[in-house]
Amino acid sequence: MRKKPSSRNDCMSVRQVGATLGIVLLLLTATSLWFSTLDDPTGGRRRRFPSPTIKEPSTPPDSLPSDPFAQYIYQEELQLNYDNIIVNPSRRGGDSNSNNDEQNNKKTNHRTIVVGDVHGSLVGFERFLKKIEHNPQKDTLILAGDIVAKGPQSLKVVDRLIELQAKCVRGNHDDVVIRWRGFLDSVDMAILKEYEASPAFVDELSLEGAVDVVEDAQTKEEAQTAAETMDAFFFQRGIQIPSDLDRRSEHYQIARAMTKDQYNYLRQCPLILTIPKEISVNHVPVHVVHAGIDPTRDILNQRPWVLVNIRNLLKDGTPSRKKSKGRGWAHEFNELHNRRSPSKRDFLVVYGHDAGRSLNVMPWSIGLDTGCVYGRELTGYVVETGLIISSPCPRV
Repeated sequence: MRKKPSSRNDCMSVRQVGATLGIVLLLLTATSLWFSTLDDPTGGRRRRFPSPTIKEPSTPPDSLPSDPFAQYIYQEELQLNYDNIIVNPSRRGGDSNSNNDEQNNKKTNHRTIVVGDVHGSLVGFERFLKKIEHNPQKDTLILAGDIVAKGPQSLKVVDRLIELQAKCVRGNHDDVVIRWRGFLDSVDMAILKEYEASPAFVDELSLEGAVDVVEDAQTKEEAQTAAETMDAFFFQRGIQIPSDLDRRSEHYQIARAMTKDQYNYLRQCPLILTIPKEISVNHVPVHVVHAGIDPTRDILNQRPWVLVNIRNLLKDGTPSRKKSKGRGWAHEFNELHNRRSPSKRDFLVVYGHDAGRSLNVMPWSIGLDTGCVYGRELTGYVVETGLIISSPCPRV
């Protein structure tokens, strides 16, 4: 005769089934939550959040980053004296006869020239001005960011741009200097002088840039320790340095040395400078940014970190400042733009930042960083004619 199963076994079976169902429900809930994080709130394609290793202030375009010292101007439109500009009939919607266009182009006496990364190379910049036969009365210069750092004469370059009344957008190196200066201006001068007389400052200065250029593990560790010592000095006095400032570079020194006028000039450089379509050889607005854009977002819905840092897009769509993984944002942008209807292909992006790819001309984007600070060239783009001009730079 078969034995009847005990009630205890029945209870165990029920508990096991209940536990299994509970685990399944937890997994389903977790999966649902994970998928919900993939939705881009702006209506773009689904993506994962950016890698935690990327120091990206979580900011919408109309707000400041994680510290109050950046003071971003998000976007400006270039204002020109149109009395000195002959607009082609085709741009007015009139007769587009090629002979008339050519005659009017010859009458145009104004040039808007976007210039790649100068990086404190005053000699390279002066050579470029000579090469283009620069005329302050007829030319508007626009610097595509990274005006300062790396080169030996950063603040003299800023002075020259002020003298020339040149326009600009903010680069990632400019951004670090601006934020450092904002932080330093917020610190009591007595505390700042005390810090600069302390061993923490001496260690920081002697190991300047070590983390970026030295492979020796011990030296990197010493540089990290110096940075932590600096943090501790200010923290003990109730002052916190923003975590995403680079504390082991020359940016502190540039920020400390710059005059108020130099600081104000860099600070007023917007993230996006828009050149009106009326003067563009392509008959579309030209948006000048430093690094590039996220192709999945509208041009005026970009994140500040992306505009000054992006080089590549990872497979999941995450913007990255590195180019060892993923694909260049400009390739993605041009392919996406080409798939749009002709009426939607409505702007050109001109940028710098990516010296590794050098001059990078595509239908809807132009990369102008040709490595002036590395002894290569400084390159500019003439908006009215589409002409690209380069001049040699000394290695600094």
